[in-house]
Amino acid sequence: MESYLAEHILIVLCADMEQALYDIADQWTRRSSDDPALRAFVSKAIPRLLRSLQKNEIATFIGSFGAERQSRFNDMLDEKDVTIYGNAVRERNNVAHRQGGAIAFMDLPHVIEAAHKILASAEVALA
Repeated sequence: MESYLAEHILIVLCADMEQALYDIADQWTRRSSDDPALRAFVSKAIPRLLRSLQKNEIATFIGSFGAERQSRFNDMLDEKDVTIYGNAVRERNNVAHRQGGAIAFMDLPHVIEAAHKILASAEVALA
């Protein structure tokens, strides 16, 4: 039962990460432009640009707003957090594709903390 719950939390965490990254990019658009057509375009383009939740894909997505923003994002992250988060995303993908996951319930607080750091870095990079 514990492994099922851990797998479920990974699925929900990744869905929440995706939505939070969309929201961060959308907030950048609202701050940067009063043009409703441009905001609509960016809003529709965001899901096409962010294809994966791995850190390198998030960095590339942020780089779409400028190379300096991508560098800022990368510089704020610790490799330990990136590894913890990346392993969790891989496990989530295994669960989603019915290959089963191998994450312990007790590891989830570390995963959630790493995910928060990635979101906070994305927010600062797009500020």
